[in-house]
Amino acid sequence: MKKILIVDDNDRYALNLQNYFHAKGISTERAVNAKLGFEMFSKTSDFDMIISDITMESQTSGLWMMRKIYKTGYKGVMVIASTGFDVWGVMGISKFILTWFCGLDWMIPKVPLKKGEVLWIPTQKSKELSSPI
Repeated sequence: MKKILIVDDNDRYALNLQNYFHAKGISTERAVNAKLGFEMFSKTSDFDMIISDITMESQTSGLWMMRKIYKTGYKGVMVIASTGFDVWGVMGISKFILTWFCGLDWMIPKVPLKKGEVLWIPTQKSKELSSPI
């Protein structure tokens, strides 16, 4: 991986993700909302991975941004990092539905991320892989 786009309006979560990737020698760029994230993607679609929160400008703006990127034919790795994944049952359903809806490859719950731990949960699409990077 050479470049990752992180789309999150929360500085703490975004910084923890940036630190995680920088420690692995991977560069990141950050957008603070879905609108800016899509603009950055549109200017240069050479991101190997896109990680987005769901709730930013609206309750689902990140999700719709990911779908819009998916619909462009983007072939990189799609990841959602969300507090919603910390709610019992949500990840079990999301690993199927979000793969279909926006091509989601991986999910990152935010309770561990808040402490600086990046926990990679595969969706149905990437269940055979051990790691996204």
